[in-house]
Amino acid sequence: MKKTLVILFFICILPFRGFSQIVDTVDIMKEFDEFSFRDAKVTGEVKDSTRIREHFIGVKWGMSVNNISFSIDYDKKPAMSPKNFGIYYTYYHSLWNAISLFGIETGVQFNEEGYKTQIMDENDKLLEEGTESFQNITFPFVSQFHFDFWNMRIIANLGCYFGYRTSASFSGLLPETVSSTWKKYSYGIIGGGGLAYVFRPFELRVEANYKHNLSNLYDKASFYNDEYWVSTHTSQIIISVGLHCRIGGSSYKIKSNAPFRSRKIKKD
Repeated sequence: MKKTLVILFFICILPFRGFSQIVDTVDIMKEFDEFSFRDAKVTGEVKDSTRIREHFIGVKWGMSVNNISFSIDYDKKPAMSPKNFGIYYTYYHSLWNAISLFGIETGVQFNEEGYKTQIMDENDKLLEEGTESFQNITFPFVSQFHFDFWNMRIIANLGCYFGYRTSASFSGLLPETVSSTWKKYSYGIIGGGGLAYVFRPFELRVEANYKHNLSNLYDKASFYNDEYWVSTHTSQIIISVGLHCRIGGSSYKIKSNAPFRSRKIKKD
């Protein structure tokens, strides 16, 4: 009988013990209010992924290594030129207002392309050399991808260009039947990359780009009078330095984050 009463007693007090634990938990939570964490500090950085767009106007000057490819064996070599200057507009935008990696660049460039013609003897000894050069106005249009870190940007370019040759200069070593057929219009592809240093509102960019002309420089039938067509495509490697300035207001949801995507939180 006593054993039965002891078992009933413990069965009766177990629910009250559980209830007392719940009451104790509620009492502890009452110790916290809206001012409990007023002295808490944020030790890290808050990254802003809300970049919308940025606009830049800039100038570039570059040194180019110019060359040409013939579909036949032809004695020639690359020629260098410092005549590469352009004015550019760059637009950076965010994909879905979240991924800040994309942009486009266009502008107008005044540059010189060409190559050196050589006359060799039977023993491959150089007898005479001359430079064939062309003055161009070029309109590039490229996609410019960029990755930002610290005060720097890594840039990658891929696109196309259209050009108009305003004048040409020949050394006299190329047959006139060929040199007189040079084309005024050109088009091709551009690819390259570079690095930019950001110091608001300016950017200093160093780039290396390769341009390949997909159109022929000379009439393909001018070498052999329609008996055999010869393709001639120019190319350039341009190492350039540019200064770009951000124009207009920054379109950021959080103005204090422009023009960088991360900034330390200031204590009031």
